Amino acid sequence: MTHYTIRLINTGFQELDKAQYATFRKGAGQIIEHPVFAFLVEGGGRKILVDTGLSDTQRSVTYHHAGRQEPGQAIHEQLRNIGIGTEDIDAIIFTHLHWDHCYNVKQFSKASLVVSEVEYKFALDPIPPYWTTYEHPNCGLKPPWLGCEFDLVTGEEEIAPGICVFPTPGHSPGHQAVSVQTEAGACVLAGDLFFVRENLEPDAERGWPLTPIGRFASFVDLWHSMETAIERADHILLTHDPSQLDGQIFP
Repeated sequence: MTHYTIRLINTGFQELDKAQYATFRKGAGQIIEHPVFAFLVEGGGRKILVDTGLSDTQRSVTYHHAGRQEPGQAIHEQLRNIGIGTEDIDAIIFTHLHWDHCYNVKQFSKASLVVSEVEYKFALDPIPPYWTTYEHPNCGLKPPWLGCEFDLVTGEEEIAPGICVFPTPGHSPGHQAVSVQTEAGACVLAGDLFFVRENLEPDAERGWPLTPIGRFASFVDLWHSMETAIERADHILLTHDPSQLDGQIFP
C-alpha cells in the first residue's frame, strides 16, 4: 500500500468570532485568528492538493472577514518556493466550495478537480444567505472556480490508492472529508467539519461528548459527520486550527 506524506500550507488568516464559527454558542466576542490551510499530499509518484485556500487580503476584507494573506502566501506561490510547479499537481480535492477553500484554482490548469456533486449543485444555486459564502453572481461576485470542469463524486470514492473521499455534510450541504493512508495510519483531512481541537473534546458544560462548530447548514448532519470522521481516523488535520501552525509535514 502506498503511504503518503501531508504538507500543511498556510495560505493566510481569518479573524472570526469564536462562538459564531469555532465553538457553538461558546466564547462570544472572543476573536480567534484562524489559519487557512491547504494540504499537499505526496506519495506513489502523485502530488494531490486538498483545497487551495484563501484569496488575497483585499478581497477577503472587502467581501468576507477581517484577515490577511501575506505576499507570497498564495498556494501556487508557496508551492513554487518548494520547487513544485502548478503543472506538477495531478488532482485537487475540494472538501467544499466555500470561498476560502478554492481560491487560485485556475492556476492549476492540468489538475483534475474533485468535488461532491451535492456541493457543486448547491454552489451553483445557493440560498440567499450563502450567496457571499460561495461568491455567487447574485451578490455581484464570481466564484474562483467559475468555468472549471469538475469530477463529481456522489459518496465515498477512491481518488487514488490509499486516498478516498467520504461524505461529511453539515458545515455545507456537500462537505466531504479526505482519508489519506500514511505510515502513522489513516489521516483524515476534515475541512471545516472541525475548526479547532476543542471540537474533538467533550462539552463538559452541556454534557455533550463533542463540542460542535458554530457555522453549519445542518446541525444534525454535522453531528453525525463528526462522529463518522472520528471513528474512521487515526489522526485528524483541520483547515483552521491554530495549534497546527508549528507542524509542516505529517507524519
